[in-house]
Formats: sequence, C-alpha cells, structure tokens
Amino acid sequence: MCSYGLLPDLTTYSILLDGFCKHGHLDEALKLLKAMQEKKLEPNIVLYNILIEGMFIAGKLVVAEELFSRLFVDGIRPTLQTYSVMIKGLLKEGLSDEAYKSFRKMEDDGFTPDSCSYNVIIQGFLQNRDSSTAVQFIDEMVSKGFSADSSTFQMLLDLESHDETMTEKGVFYGAISFTLDAS
Repeated sequence: MCSYGLLPDLTTYSILLDGFCKHGHLDEALKLLKAMQEKKLEPNIVLYNILIEGMFIAGKLVVAEELFSRLFVDGIRPTLQTYSVMIKGLLKEGLSDEAYKSFRKMEDDGFTPDSCSYNVIIQGFLQNRDSSTAVQFIDEMVSKGFSADSSTFQMLLDLESHDETMTEKGVFYGAISFTLDAS
C-alpha cells in the first residue's frame, strides 16, 4: 500500500488491528498501535474498543484495563460499547464486583444502558452462577421500559437446563413474570 504512495488511515489500521486481535497476534497489534502513534495518527474509540476486546479475549486483563485507562489520558471518551466490552471482559474473568461497578460508572458517566448492555451483564452474572444479581438486572431493565428479548430468555433457558437450583428458586419463572407484568 505504502509502495503505491497510499498511506493507511484509521479505517485501515482498524481492519489490521481487528485481524491481529482476532487471530491472537496481540503483540503485533500493540506494535501497530505504537507505529501508528509515532506517525502522529491518533487512535479513536473504535480502535481502542477493538484492542480492549482483543486483550480480554486473550485473557490479558491488565493490558485491557491499561488501555481503558489510557482512553482518558488521551482525551477520548468511552462509548456505551466500550463499557459493554469492559463489563463483558471483567465478567469473563470472574470479576463480578468490578463489572457491577463498571456498569454503574457507565451510568454515572451519562450513558443510558440499552438492552444490549443489560444482556451483556445479565449473561455474565448467569455464567458466573449469580442468578439473583442477574434477575435484579432483569428487573431493572424491565422497570426502565426494556423488554427481555429472545436473547435474555435464551440465556435463562440455557442456564436453567444446566442449573437445577434455578428451578428450585423460581428464578426463571420470576424473571418471566416480571417481563410479562411489564407488557
């Protein structure tokens, strides 16, 4: 590309970084980020989201958190998607308390969670076997006018089929009644 006199732009770098991250070449992704910055091409939130998600997928929690912190240093405002990536990654690592705090910080920073944000945190708490917190988020979601969608119900069905205590506690049926009552 450069040999033809074409210089890469943010879109080109985004595509390359996404490919590196998806194929586990995280060192290459970080080198590319550094090279990009050396060329005075500053990353945007899309690039950061790609990198943060890639680091979480690879289990590099510390690097993901450093990148998130760096957003603020670089004067870049995170988006709802950025927070969802962080929350999903923290829950994947089993860090439920940190994910909960990130969700609340997202709200404090002026972002209104959408159904996707709620599904991310509900799924994470269900996967971490914290059905009571998941149901609290379902209740909150419904009280704010969102309906539990097919993804939410599928998560509950999947968990119920693997966790007999959910039926015993009435978690699934409680979640359904809250959703139906809100309709």
